[in-house]
Amino acid sequence: MSTHANGHEKGGRAARPRESAVTTLLSEPVVTSTRGERMLASGHWLLSAAPDVHRSQDEWRTRGWTWLRPGVLFGAVMVRASLVHAALGLDDPVACRQPLAKHLVGPVFYSPDLFGREGAYTVMVTASTAMGWRAIGSVAHDYRATLRIPRPDLIDPPEDGSPWWVVPLDGPGVLCKARPLIAFISAGRQATGRSGGENDV
Repeated sequence: MSTHANGHEKGGRAARPRESAVTTLLSEPVVTSTRGERMLASGHWLLSAAPDVHRSQDEWRTRGWTWLRPGVLFGAVMVRASLVHAALGLDDPVACRQPLAKHLVGPVFYSPDLFGREGAYTVMVTASTAMGWRAIGSVAHDYRATLRIPRPDLIDPPEDGSPWWVVPLDGPGVLCKARPLIAFISAGRQATGRSGGENDV
């Protein structure tokens, strides 16, 4: 008679059931992804918008930014730096990091050479939001044109003045909502006292 029949060992002791790999995995505590893992996943997601993936990978590695094409995965709205600073009562992009993250809850990068070198904060939104965007003091990036986007882990101002993430990506497809962005721009316009015309951006 087998010593393992009916789940018993010699001496009458019950044999300990063997755990499957699935059981072991399910019994382990669930660990949420780290910031680095989410950033890496975000990078792979962004590269889906690259005209040439390998070239964009090389450009991210060597110079910190590359050209990507909005319009399917995401859209982009560029907001004048003066409006952002007025809304927050700050004038330093580094100091804007935490309050921007709180107000917009989505990825934002800063480019010091836009709007006549006034600088701009580019807010990542859904493609549909960008397609219908109308808000004075900002402009949606043309979906037919490529956009200069920094490497996901570039979160400090580069010395060469290239773009960098003020509010980094927090995962693939995690984008800013239209309503809080419109309210934020409106607050900036009120703070600067701008009324603006139809063609004012």
